Amino acid sequence: MIEPLIVSLGNRLYEVNRPWAADHIQTGRGHVSDVATDSRNRLYAFNRFDRYTDPAGSPAVAVYEPTNKLMRTLDLPKISDGHGISIGPADEIILVDRDRHVVHVLANDGSPKLTLGERNKPGSPFSHPTSAKVAPNGDIFVADGYGNSQIHRFSADGRLIESWGSPGTGPGEFSTPHCIAFLKNGDIIVCDRENNRIQLFDEEGEFIREIRDLFHPMAVAVDSEGMILVSDQIPRLSMFTSEGNLVGRCRPVLYGGHGMCIDNHGNIYLAELRVDRVTRLKLIK
Repeated sequence: MIEPLIVSLGNRLYEVNRPWAADHIQTGRGHVSDVATDSRNRLYAFNRFDRYTDPAGSPAVAVYEPTNKLMRTLDLPKISDGHGISIGPADEIILVDRDRHVVHVLANDGSPKLTLGERNKPGSPFSHPTSAKVAPNGDIFVADGYGNSQIHRFSADGRLIESWGSPGTGPGEFSTPHCIAFLKNGDIIVCDRENNRIQLFDEEGEFIREIRDLFHPMAVAVDSEGMILVSDQIPRLSMFTSEGNLVGRCRPVLYGGHGMCIDNHGNIYLAELRVDRVTRLKLIK
């Protein structure tokens, strides 16, 4: 039996389970782009593949029990370029179709509830968005990262409230805003990937601070204690306080976590896009 790998973040220890979902759908035509967990700690893996060159492709979403047993899949043929996934407060599934310039909100059974943006109409308002999540107040925030350098805020029923951001390196400016997360008070955290930082804003879009000492941060999540976890392309995983103090850092994956989520037990899941693999950091102390 191979001895498990152990990594730490501050005073926490984790066992590295790699790969976690050993029966992950392997077709040679797709890669897991992002992951999310629901209220029952089921894991949702969002697969990315090119429908033009790989028309068969993989199921868009694979859902796993906490035991890592495959529970079900969602094919979702209208999804062309899966990038970001999150789970809403009612376990709805929120999917970002980057190259169709839309965000889909689905009921947990996969039936459609809401669409943000207009399909195949870049600039209405999205231009290759990356990440969409529900804030503590119920609003939906979207990082619009490849064609635009903006954050968009929508009401729960899909009304655009405001947008902010522009290309650049200053406060409130972005170069590929790649992922978003929230503190418990509603402050929003943005992975400003090519600027090698994360930025924090209040829910109105007012700049609070930046946190640097990162290299192309890709995913961000906030745990139950309010710690900010950031994966970057070193590859490594860093833990910060909301004030920006570094608490811990480790190298749990070989190719970087393009997507990340945390379950109710404090276990961390990383989507290794490059090798189509989910890695779990099991909290052991």
